[in-house]
Amino acid sequence: MGSKFRCIRSTPTEMQSMSENDFACFANTGVNAPETMFPDLGPIVDSREVDLRRELLRRALPSSTLALTGIRVLSYSYLMRYSLEHKAQNREKILSVAARSFRERGGDTSGIGTVMKKVGLKKGGFYRHFKSKDDLFVEAVARALDETGRGMVEVAKSAPEGQALRAIIERYLSVGHANSPGTGCVRAALGPELARKPVAVRKRIEALLEAYRERFLPFMPGQTRVEKQAKIRLLFPSMAGVLMMARVSSDPQRREQILMDARNFFIKSFAEQ
Repeated sequence: MGSKFRCIRSTPTEMQSMSENDFACFANTGVNAPETMFPDLGPIVDSREVDLRRELLRRALPSSTLALTGIRVLSYSYLMRYSLEHKAQNREKILSVAARSFRERGGDTSGIGTVMKKVGLKKGGFYRHFKSKDDLFVEAVARALDETGRGMVEVAKSAPEGQALRAIIERYLSVGHANSPGTGCVRAALGPELARKPVAVRKRIEALLEAYRERFLPFMPGQTRVEKQAKIRLLFPSMAGVLMMARVSSDPQRREQILMDARNFFIKSFAEQ
């Protein structure tokens, strides 16, 4: 018979001679009602005996978390569950702010302190959530690619039949996209910075970009998968370069002209085939 039931069925005198493991099994039952703490004795257990057993257990392990019984165990479990949920929420906030801040101001400019301040947390708490700034950078890039990828795919699926790629190009090279770097394409926002990252980081980002390109294969013209992939690898980096240079222009009219000329060129070269 398991030590858990030995503990539950023991008399107060027997409990005084129990080992720490026996008490541990009792503490870990995680219940506080007399009838559930001592199921073998049924629901009519004398509450004075229950109180006595609790007190003996508390005295036996005064400094151990194993001595948490009844409501104390439940409270401890609740706090741990809340702590994990709270940590996950904070991590999500950090990632969301970083994904936007890096695209708006660059990863080098937006340091850990800047990101944590925007989230409302202390800088020292960063390493509870991420191993390093490069780790955060990669995850922020992944978040940005997912956001823009989902947006582009939705545009493509909503377009009239045969017009999906045209819709993607028009959306990508739009004034709205050019004026919103914080929620836009991460390559146009961070292209040169991505190239300066350590090899290990670049490899992780390359894998993310490959998965990003896969999302657009259904909308690309071509007879084979290889042909479609080749066109994607040419089209999207080219549009990112145009978008980046359009953002450099301080003249709104000049910016719109750059984007319009590029839209016409890429639609003719890729979408009208």
